[in-house]
Amino acid sequence: MNCLTNTLSNRVVEGMNNKIKTIKRSGFGYRNFDNFRARVFLNQKLLDKPNKTIRPLLFSDELNAA
Repeated sequence: MNCLTNTLSNRVVEGMNNKIKTIKRSGFGYRNFDNFRARVFLNQKLLDKPNKTIRPLLFSDELNAA
């Protein structure tokens, strides 16, 4: 009944929390917290561009070792 008398709601925060949890699940674990944090900020449009360059999956040293 409180929802009918009050116009305040935590739906915005719950929606953001749901998106963050979805990012966490889809990432299958990030290497570090900074990568996860950057992904959340990009998803929420709090950052225009990532400040790091995209690294290749394999480095040249790993290619030579294989």
